[in-house]
Formats: sequence, structure tokens, C-alpha cells
Amino acid sequence: MITRRGIGFVLAAVAAFFIASATRVGWVHLADAVLWGVVILSAVTPWISVYGLNVTREKRFTSHSNLAGPIEGQSLDIDLQITNKWWIPRFLLNVKYSVESQRGSVAQSLVLVGVGARARSQGSTASKLTTRGIHELSEVTVESMGLFGLFRRRRKFTSTDSVLVFPSWENISKVGILETSLGVSEGVSKSRSGTEVAGTRRYVAGDAYRNIHWRNSARTGRLAVKEFDSWSVRSVAILVDADELPIRDAKFPDLDRPSDYAVRMAATAIVPLVGTNGTVRIVTTDAGQLRTSWSDAMIDLAKIKDQPSGTASLWAEEIIGGERVLAFVHSSNSKLLTSLSAMARAGCEIAAVIFEGFALGDDAGSTVKSLTSVGVNAMSCRFGELSDAVRKMEFGVGVDITTAVAPTPSLDPISTESEELAA
Repeated sequence: MITRRGIGFVLAAVAAFFIASATRVGWVHLADAVLWGVVILSAVTPWISVYGLNVTREKRFTSHSNLAGPIEGQSLDIDLQITNKWWIPRFLLNVKYSVESQRGSVAQSLVLVGVGARARSQGSTASKLTTRGIHELSEVTVESMGLFGLFRRRRKFTSTDSVLVFPSWENISKVGILETSLGVSEGVSKSRSGTEVAGTRRYVAGDAYRNIHWRNSARTGRLAVKEFDSWSVRSVAILVDADELPIRDAKFPDLDRPSDYAVRMAATAIVPLVGTNGTVRIVTTDAGQLRTSWSDAMIDLAKIKDQPSGTASLWAEEIIGGERVLAFVHSSNSKLLTSLSAMARAGCEIAAVIFEGFALGDDAGSTVKSLTSVGVNAMSCRFGELSDAVRKMEFGVGVDITTAVAPTPSLDPISTESEELAA
């Protein structure tokens, strides 16, 4: 392909040819021959430069808690290695590829000054991953401009690749918002296992010795065993409002959206839920699967894409009777909020986090009051106050988070370097 510079150079060579033909001056013929020689060499060298090459691409990222991908906000490093299999050296190779996500595309490139005969050269690029989900890596394109940059030739190497980016999370020990507002003594069923002690009862055959409450046994003279809140072992349906909203500020398209906060808080809640032998289910139109593994549930969350308006309310129809529901909803999603209110009136046990401050005029105050009046344990989360909302979710509505003591995390992320070779 000829460049703009090449077009100008060819026009100059044509003009020199006509001038030389008209004047028959020797030095003009010589200049014309030189110009055409440069054009021919510039046209041939790009074709030669992009053949006889081999390109490999290697992904590098920091993996947490054995997740099979990086976390949003981190960097994805790509190592590119160019091998020249011919005896002809190559110069000024422009290597390009793109990283595409649900929120846009980012172009990456590097310039290799030269690759020696039967030698190799390498370079690295880094992409900051600002959102969860699957990020597609395009084919690697190697471009050569040839001599003087008059012509260029491109050739694609490697196949497309992808990496799944996981949402970020915080470590908490429990999901206090799931406890009923009536308190632990009312409305909470009991279980033989868990972490939150709800009371004691008399020992019966089959009870585990490790659950014996020795202090109460000594006081009453009869063996007593601990009872636990069943929230730690019952299934919890997690409903994420992924409906798209207009961007809060067009000047800053990378600003967090309600769905980003929703997925991060859901990922945070999963930590203690599955850590106490519980099961979770990420509710979608496909109904989702019961997950006992934190990493499996994180994959489900990572794959949640921005959805057209009304999708989340369709997901709500997949909630099974008897499931405890933990919902993360924007205050403007009136259809989904109406569905939650209807389920609460029907006797479902629902906790909800309502987001505000993401659009002009949105306010969660009246929404929280309305949901609370029908039995939903609701709280608000304002834009920019995610960490405070996480603490409220952990300790429960009505708890002063300024005096609450942060607990020991139930899952401690383990950082390991993970490398993956692309085909």
C-alpha cells in the first residue's frame, strides 16, 4: 500500500521524467532514474520485511486467590517476540494489536528498530483493565514501511485470544444485611453448622462433640450444643442490576456505573457466604447454577455484561421460592424495585442495596423507606462511598460503622504470578 509520502514521491518522479524527456538534459535524466530507483526499492522492501517472521504473544498478570485472570484495575502485560527466520535483517517494524472489552477498545503498539538475520527481538506493552468481563486480544499485525516510508505492507500473525477480568472485592466476615431486622432471636431458622451462634439446645445423639457449649453444659448439668444461624448454610440468590444507564459524565467515560458497584458488592458478599459452607446463585435469565466454590461464583459475576433496560427485572422472575435474596439495584430501576416489593409481600426474605448518585436527581432515600415498609432489609450506597456501604452490608443496617471493628477476613487472597501462552 502506498503512503501519502509515496504518492508525492511518485508524482515528483513522473514530473522529472517529462522534464527530462522535454529538455534531454543529462543530469535531469540521472535524477529521474534515481527517483524511480528509490520508488522501486521502497515498493519491494516492505513485502520482503513482513515475510519469514514468526510472532508469539504471552500474557502476564497477577492472579489472586487462584482466579484464572486478573482483577479490574490491574494491568495486563503482553510480551511480544518477533523471530526472523531469514538471512535478511528487518528494520523499523511496527507491531500492533487491540484489546476490546464491553466498554470499548484500546490500541497497543510498539516499534522494533531492527531484527537481525536469523535472530529474535522482543518488546512488551501494558494495558490497564478498567472493567470486568472478557477482554478480546486481536491478532498481532506487523507493519513495515520500507525504505523512506513510501510504501507499507501489513501482515497478521497469531490468533485472537482472550482474558477474563474479575471484579474487585473486599474481605468481610459476614453479610449482616441478610439478618432479619427483627433480630437473631426471631425469624431466623437454626442450623447444626455455621459461624454465627444463635443459641443452645440439649444434646441429642448424632450431634458433633465440637459443637458442645461447655459453659452452658457446666451451668445446667446437662450437655448443651450450639445452634447457628442458618443464613450461613442456606442458598442465597444474588440479583445484580446490570441495566445500562447514561454515562454520568461524558468527559469521563471510565467512571464507575451502578452495575460495577453491584458486581463488586456481590463479589464481596460471596466471600463469607461460601466460606461458611453456604451456596450462592447468580440470578440471570438462564437461572444460574448453585455455587459452593468462590472462584466459580466469581466467574459468573465476571461474565455479567451491561444489559438493555428491563433485563434485570426479567432475571428477577427466575428467583425460586424459598431462596434468600440479596439484590443490588439502582434507585431508578422502578420495575425491578416493584418486583422486589411484590416478592417481599409474598413472604420472601429479601435484603437490598440501593444505589444513588450515578445520575442526575437519583435519590435512594424514599426507595429505602418504601422497601423497608414491606419487610425488605434495605440500605443505600452512594457514588464514591463503596467502602462505607460494604461495611454497612457486613455489620447490618443500623450499625454505626465508625465504631464497628473490622473482622478477620474469611478468605485471604493469595497472590501468585500467572503466565499464559497464546497460540
